[in-house]
Amino acid sequence: MDNLNDLKAIWLTAKTDSLPDSHEMVHIIRKFRNKKLLKITALVITAILLVAIMLWVVFIYKSTMLSTRFGEAFMIIAGIILVSTNLNSLLRFYKLKECSNKEFLQFLEQTRLRQQFYYQRTQVIAMAFCATGLLAYLYEGVYENTMLFISAYTGTVLYLLILWFVVRPRVFKKEEKKINAQIEKLESISKQINE
Repeated sequence: MDNLNDLKAIWLTAKTDSLPDSHEMVHIIRKFRNKKLLKITALVITAILLVAIMLWVVFIYKSTMLSTRFGEAFMIIAGIILVSTNLNSLLRFYKLKECSNKEFLQFLEQTRLRQQFYYQRTQVIAMAFCATGLLAYLYEGVYENTMLFISAYTGTVLYLLILWFVVRPRVFKKEEKKINAQIEKLESISKQINE
């Protein structure tokens, strides 16, 4: 009988103040889901508008050089890659309904792996298409004037390098830090519940 009293004493002294209740957990999941849905939806709509504008330019602008057409096609391909990958993510987050802590933790782990794959592969391919397309597209407008050619290509290459080596890694680290913090928080909650 003494063991039962010891167990009861341990049970009553366990600190559960930092643990969220079930309603709070549902709120955390819903908030995370809605924030991501809003962000991805805005990105998809913007990308679709940009692809539509590029398609409009293809039919309105009468280019004389083939490089311009290649540039337009490459930028449209980059836009389609962006839209398709984000539509896939949008569908994943839309399907995320109320779930248990473990299911949400698995969802976050899968999201982290998908972010890494996107950063290492998909984004590289899309940015290569976009950069190549932009550089090819600019050629027709600046090839006759040497000074304009040098300044336009220097500015564009500098812009692309800043995007690639400064902005891209910072955004990835920021997103990775956010998702890692969320995962650590849920893992600590799960450990406290299981103890």
